[in-house]
Amino acid sequence: MEVAHDSIGLYVAPPVSHLELAARVPGYGTSDLEALMAERKLIGLRCLRGSAFLMPIDLLPTVVPATRHRNVRAFGSYIRKSLVADTYETWVGRIEAVLGPGEQLTKAEITARLDPPESDLPFMTNVVSQMATESRLIGVRVPVSWRSAQIAYTRWTDWLPEVDVEGPDPDEARVALARLYLQSFGPASVQDFAWWSGLTKTEARSAIGESDADAVGDLFDIDPAGTDTPSGVRLLPIWDTLFVTWKDRSRFIPEELLPYIYDASGNATSAVLMDGIVAGVWSMSSDDDQLEIRVAPFGEFSSSQWSSIEEEAGVVADIAGMDSVRLVRCDDPPDLKKGRRNLFMRPV
Repeated sequence: MEVAHDSIGLYVAPPVSHLELAARVPGYGTSDLEALMAERKLIGLRCLRGSAFLMPIDLLPTVVPATRHRNVRAFGSYIRKSLVADTYETWVGRIEAVLGPGEQLTKAEITARLDPPESDLPFMTNVVSQMATESRLIGVRVPVSWRSAQIAYTRWTDWLPEVDVEGPDPDEARVALARLYLQSFGPASVQDFAWWSGLTKTEARSAIGESDADAVGDLFDIDPAGTDTPSGVRLLPIWDTLFVTWKDRSRFIPEELLPYIYDASGNATSAVLMDGIVAGVWSMSSDDDQLEIRVAPFGEFSSSQWSSIEEEAGVVADIAGMDSVRLVRCDDPPDLKKGRRNLFMRPV
């Protein structure tokens, strides 16, 4: 919970969320996260820049009012224009009616109960997603394996009846979100905060201006405190929090290495972090019957560094429920900006 709070959410999809925590929490097991979700302490929702995160419930009254308006508008007009047989509001009412009190249904199950006409059938999943964005529904993650999960939807008021995301003032929520961001990730710029949150630059500038942040040049911070340099090796997954927090990535990754960490669309690949420095990339096989981890360094690793990487590969094997893992040493990490589409998901 401390990691999820300090990161202001974890990327929702497994295995990314599991790997984020395994790199930060000694002795982590997948059941730890599943238990927190079952206890309703972490909730999956689309919020920051329209992406889905597992968010601690105490942050919902800040994160949801601060970001929801942008996310609701993003797909609202598309959905309304796409529907033919009935209006969006009509389908919302029908979906709320078919969900029994406390009942959880997947999008496919909801659609089956509605039995919509052919014209509107392809857009029912969009309607359900929009209802979740509007805080009418909550998507509850139901684990299938450590790599995958289903999402079942239930009414927000049934799942979190005491969590109020309608009362807080959105402008005040954006100021509170700016404080949280700078406390966790400062120093940062207005552009960094706008990119991370999905707010406009005007909204981000206003929120930071009201946050009592200290300005140093074009960067802002709140209560800056010295931290120890991270030590050891960590295998960070794609879209790890560390790599999707600042728009200006050159402040923590050398310019010449950026094309090896980010593709042309800005997707961050899985990276080897060594003593706090990005030192290479890695990939994991899709077959859990014979788990294989491939690592390509930026430069050369010593024998002791390879031993440390092998230990971290063992951590991944543990959370995957595997007795062993095969480590493959690779050369020449690819330039993701010049590579094929989705190369970032498995770079070596």
